Amino acid sequence: MHRSEKLEKEKISKLLVIFAVPSVFSLVLHAFYNVVDRIFIGRGVGELGLAGVALCFPILLIIFGFCLLFSMGGASLISLKLGEKKKEEAELVLGNVITLITSVGLLITIVGTLFCDNLLTLFRVPAETLPYARDYISTIFIGSVLFLYGFSMTFIIRAEGNPIYSTLMIVAGSVLNLILDYVFIFHFLMGTRGAALATIMSEAVVALMGISYILQRKGLVHIRRKNLRLNFSIVKRIAVIGLSGAVMNIVSSFQLSALNACLVKYSGNQAVAAIGIVYAVGSLIMLFTFGMAAGMQPIIGYNYGAKRYERVKKTFYYVCSVTFLISLLFLGAIQLFAGSLSSLFCENNEPLIALSSRAMRIYLSLVPLASISILGARYFQAIGKGWHSTFIGLARQLIIFIPALFILSSVFQLSGILYSGPTADFLAVILTIFMLRREMKQLTLRSNNTKI
Repeated sequence: MHRSEKLEKEKISKLLVIFAVPSVFSLVLHAFYNVVDRIFIGRGVGELGLAGVALCFPILLIIFGFCLLFSMGGASLISLKLGEKKKEEAELVLGNVITLITSVGLLITIVGTLFCDNLLTLFRVPAETLPYARDYISTIFIGSVLFLYGFSMTFIIRAEGNPIYSTLMIVAGSVLNLILDYVFIFHFLMGTRGAALATIMSEAVVALMGISYILQRKGLVHIRRKNLRLNFSIVKRIAVIGLSGAVMNIVSSFQLSALNACLVKYSGNQAVAAIGIVYAVGSLIMLFTFGMAAGMQPIIGYNYGAKRYERVKKTFYYVCSVTFLISLLFLGAIQLFAGSLSSLFCENNEPLIALSSRAMRIYLSLVPLASISILGARYFQAIGKGWHSTFIGLARQLIIFIPALFILSSVFQLSGILYSGPTADFLAVILTIFMLRREMKQLTLRSNNTKI
């Protein structure tokens, strides 16, 4: 059976194994890398190094936002076009994505390099952590093009029907990153600059693997010179569909910046380092969810384009059930072993271990509910309803979280900061379920009309 036919006719549970398992494996491996990366920084650089990198994370989220704008938008549109049997239009999307990521990546490098200190000041990096943050983010800016290429290629190759190769790309990058992290931090004593350099070099390998795959015409879509010229209507559709992922990351940047500012105000750099640990551990759950979402996206996108609406619904319900149950297992492990997990990042620093353990148990307590919001946003993105997806992201990260953060922190200080996370998760999932119920009713009607 041809790769595209499998998306339309293969058993859904088997398709999810084919698409979701490699995606989950690769992203959980990436999350594991993030954990080990923070462990290396915590043990090889110290508490200020952890805080410095955590304070750079809002800037990183903006860069990732551009990655997701083009990779998610392009991948979703390619799946839809392949489902509609419009291969030439899918290749036009690919060509436009290549031009966009090259242009924007170079722009980020130039602006970031010229205004690095201004950005760190804008994001309120304290003087004592400034050298660590500058070493890290200035090095990252140099490799911005590689970030965009690496992320975009993995998304596109998965979307056009080859999740195995996409997974191999991420595995290769993650393994290399871990090796280089250890060498640069502990042997060459390069500190946070070494951690950033390891990331850039590993993304270069991922990018080269993706470009090689497409140039050798191994997939369903190929690069053609004529398609590299930007087409306004295609760029607009890529941007609209990918906007939710980009907005979620950019809004997350302001969310995390506000969170860091409150932490510095009420508890200092130690609290920032503690939240950095929490985010590293929490990424295991969140990236597992993103992996499931990425795995379901080509199945839902293709079948929606092919008007197989019952398969769309069945796929989404199955993914939601599995993701929620496994997220609960992750959360149980975190609640039981928060102290042991925290001690991995900072040996002989009992105050930081105690604070990060407490923060982990509270801040991540409703993360399984957050997985439903993530899957809901990706569902709307997969079917081309980018504005719905964007609204879900805005609601959770900006409309709900920021007011909850400032209100709760002003009353309960550090405890209020920690409880702002689960408060936003709870309210956001209610909104997401309401939107999904309306969408599923419309799908049922369309399915019945199609049968008639």
